[in-house]
Amino acid sequence: MAQLAISKIAELLNAEFSALYPSEIVTRILLDSRQFSSAEGVLFFALRGKNHDGHKYIEDLVKKGVSHFVVEQMPTQTFDANFVVVPDSLKALQDLAKHIREQSSAAVIAVTGSNGKTVVKEWMGQILQKQFSTCRSPKSYNSQIGVPLSVWELEAKNEFAVFESGISEPDEMEKLEKILQPEIGIFTNIGSAHDANFESNSEKIAEKLKLFKHSKQLVYEANGSNLAKQIEVFTEERGIQLLSWTRENGPADLRIEVKIEEAQTVLIGTMDERTHTLQIPFTDAASIQNAIHCWRLGLELSLDEEEMKKSFAKLNPVEMRLQMKAGSNGNIIINDAYNSDMESLRVALHYLENQAGNRKKVLIISELQQSGLASEELFSRMAEVINRFELDEIIAIGKDLKNGAFALNSTAIFYPSTKHFLKNIYSHSFKQSAILLKGARSFHFEEISSALEEKSHQTVLNIYMNRMVYNLNYFRSKLNGGTRIMAMVKAFSYGSGTYEIANLLQFHKVDYLGVAYTDEGVALRKAGISLPILVLNAEPSSFHDLVEYNLEPEVYSFHQLEMLENALKNYNLSEAFKVHLKVETGMHRLGFVEDQLKDLAEKLKSHRHIKVASVFSHLAASDDPEQRDFTLGQVAKLKQMTDKLKSDLGYSFLRHISNSSGISQYPEAHFDMVRLGVGLYGIGSNVEDKKHLNVVSDLMASVSQVKQLKVGDSVGYGRTFVAEKPTTIAVVSIGYADGFRRSLSNGVGEVVISGKRYQVVGRVCMDMVMVDVTGSDVAEGDEVEVFGPTISVYELAQKMDTIPYEVLTGISSRVKRVYFME
Repeated sequence: MAQLAISKIAELLNAEFSALYPSEIVTRILLDSRQFSSAEGVLFFALRGKNHDGHKYIEDLVKKGVSHFVVEQMPTQTFDANFVVVPDSLKALQDLAKHIREQSSAAVIAVTGSNGKTVVKEWMGQILQKQFSTCRSPKSYNSQIGVPLSVWELEAKNEFAVFESGISEPDEMEKLEKILQPEIGIFTNIGSAHDANFESNSEKIAEKLKLFKHSKQLVYEANGSNLAKQIEVFTEERGIQLLSWTRENGPADLRIEVKIEEAQTVLIGTMDERTHTLQIPFTDAASIQNAIHCWRLGLELSLDEEEMKKSFAKLNPVEMRLQMKAGSNGNIIINDAYNSDMESLRVALHYLENQAGNRKKVLIISELQQSGLASEELFSRMAEVINRFELDEIIAIGKDLKNGAFALNSTAIFYPSTKHFLKNIYSHSFKQSAILLKGARSFHFEEISSALEEKSHQTVLNIYMNRMVYNLNYFRSKLNGGTRIMAMVKAFSYGSGTYEIANLLQFHKVDYLGVAYTDEGVALRKAGISLPILVLNAEPSSFHDLVEYNLEPEVYSFHQLEMLENALKNYNLSEAFKVHLKVETGMHRLGFVEDQLKDLAEKLKSHRHIKVASVFSHLAASDDPEQRDFTLGQVAKLKQMTDKLKSDLGYSFLRHISNSSGISQYPEAHFDMVRLGVGLYGIGSNVEDKKHLNVVSDLMASVSQVKQLKVGDSVGYGRTFVAEKPTTIAVVSIGYADGFRRSLSNGVGEVVISGKRYQVVGRVCMDMVMVDVTGSDVAEGDEVEVFGPTISVYELAQKMDTIPYEVLTGISSRVKRVYFME
């Protein structure tokens, strides 16, 4: 990322500079005070918008230690900080990014289009980074703010940079083009998103094409569409080289034949009279199009073909944005109120299909708005998308939907308004269903969500699935090709849920799941999870379920092995039953010791019902650099023991010992598989991991009541707090039964309300806690952060005198889990 002295930034922006620390170096940009984590090297841009003004948060940030600000006006009071004063903070942010781009020698690839920008950007980055130092936009940063933040990530060593760029209104793209100045462009496709802001589709295409007006090359699909024709005219006028591909008969550089198999797609391409092939682990049309865009550019850049084949075969799915929560009667509610175009409808329906498992699939949909389409065409397109999916029930809401254009293959029930549906909601027997809510905001589908969701008190654990996908891909990037991943979902997935997490991991193609007890594995099987599942603590009473539900137990003793063998004699197994042997390498918990291996191999060879799927051990201190020699000794011992077992058994099996910290610190310990546990949930054990990982959850409560105390009034059990002056307290809806320990009583614990910290007063109760909010405007119903953007889970763990693992796993099951997907 960029590193500039604050005085240099002021010079580049030609700005007025009120300097106290002119030589200090800026390393990070902050735009949202709620995302503050550390003051070191931070430059805060006070941006103004329709509904916000960053200048309001300067005082709070100064108190937290931030020393550098870009502002449009100086604060009225004096602060111990640097201020760079500019006419327009957003333009200053963009001008600074433009300078950083111009200083970079990286070849910039810019991606635009209506859909697939983030996927193509991520995949192109994955492919390039195998051979070149590559920078790419974080997440889906593609806006007037997101693009400058992306460019800030450029480093001198970067040879390529892949940035995505999106617009919602005319006259936006020229600003982004001046920042990015891309040499190469990719135009993914054109859809109906943001149509309402443009007079025509052609105008929207023309606006997006401005991104490439100074580019040298442009990748596109030559399919004869209006988009393709407009691209061809645009590039011919400017002398831009077209990098074309097609699945049709028209002229193109790269001609593609697609062969879809069970779980993958084979692409056969002909270019310059040469045939090229590769495989991708996807079968849907959008992923195929996105992959071919990347392939066409990869061929143009003469990337090593064998490396490309490996990269494409291992492409990772990219996260989506949806919200999912538990419903009553075993339902799950998938709420998508973020987009209202055809592509987002298709994506949401795909997600419903993937998440439903064995549940019924229900769609509740309203008229989509802001599509820019006339009603008849809109309803026809909606029906076309919906009819591609097998749904058990459709409920359509909107007085105009019940017409000939909205012709569905499945029977639908129509309601003129959300209000009418809610009056009749209990006539629908929703049970064990996956219910997708796809409604324009004006239909207030949040009322339907509220009526269907599982009732619980007001404390909520928000779980961001895109962060988990990011963490998964971070650890994947550290593995050698062929190394498998076992994702640990024991202990309620470290407090994050069970089926929801397992299903996400299954979708993102981990190889194994690990659970603590058999009943956890049974629940996953009943919910439709098909991945291999290792059960770490399989009790004899559960052996029947192991066989019934195809679960694979850990075996760590001769006694356990004999009991399992005796149980298996009662079944007519068509193939050997898989087990995972735990061996002792230094943890001294469970496991076979080295002296037992010869007898173990003999017994296993005599047990014809049983086959060893893996042999593993557990690192005792991989997170402690001072224990490196001990850890390496464990690794060497596992290799020695497994080599002996392999020789004695006469067949191969998987070997694994690495946990999350081991993945990062000990590449020699990766073996055939790694066990990814708490790192998946964003908890790192070293500075490097903490810098990259995203904690997947935020714990939020709410203010139940605000009370005024007189001098002498006491708070809570034991009267440990007595007001010495008039005091205002807020009663917050969390207590030790939710995981907020009593040790946080009497000023130890804090919570955040509207960006400010407030101390706990009195003792933490079972269901609530009181905080001192004197002098604030805190009101009943305000959201309360227990841990999240301001109070990290690390900080909370420190105050509770424990570790983040225990904080996460200690969150009560009565706390509602809400899942967010991007």
